[in-house]
Formats: sequence, C-alpha cells, structure tokens
Amino acid sequence: MHPLVVSKVSFKAMITNITLIDSPSGEKLVKIDLSEEREMPGPVVMGQGSELAREVVPVVSQILRSMPGFSGGRIRVPRLTIYLSEDEWDKILDKPNIGEYLEVVFEDKKIQVRGGD
Repeated sequence: MHPLVVSKVSFKAMITNITLIDSPSGEKLVKIDLSEEREMPGPVVMGQGSELAREVVPVVSQILRSMPGFSGGRIRVPRLTIYLSEDEWDKILDKPNIGEYLEVVFEDKKIQVRGGD
C-alpha cells in the first residue's frame, strides 16, 4: 500500500435539518442534512500594512459575524444528505434529532453513519 493512501476516513457532523419532501415521482421522502461547523476565516485584505486596512478589517469582520449563518465566527459546511422513504423513516425506532452529532465513516468501499459520542 502506498504510504499516503488512507484506508479509513471519518468525520463527525451535526444533523442540521430534517425535512419531508416530495420526490420527482410524488413519493414522500425524509431528507436529513448533516453539516460540520468550522471556524470562518477572517477577511483577506490586500495591502494589510496600510492604515486603511487596519481600520476596515475589524468593521468587515464584525459585519460578517452579525450575518445569519456566520454567528460566532463559525460557518456550517454541508457534509452529507440522506434521503429515506417514509416507510424507512417509520421503521427507525430511535429517530435522530436536529442538533445531534453523527459519525460518518468511509472504509473498505463502505459508508457507515453511526451515533456520535
């Protein structure tokens, strides 16, 4: 095996949305969105050594933090969306909830979604 090849990749993601939608065929589907929160990079300003840049960067940073979805200097990055039929959803006894974390594992050409710790 090549030394840079990784046989397993995993990440934790939060359930950010559970929605009932219509498929193109008219079937009801449950859509589950998993997202990961990441630190939002600060604004990049050309000529950062200038007086104007030192005055503008804090203002721009504050405006970005005040925007919906950018609160606290964090952004949500979509990671995985799962679609289940209503029948499949109904068969799940311990249904996941928005705000819960799950672990997504890719290993040996298999994808597993497990409850987070």
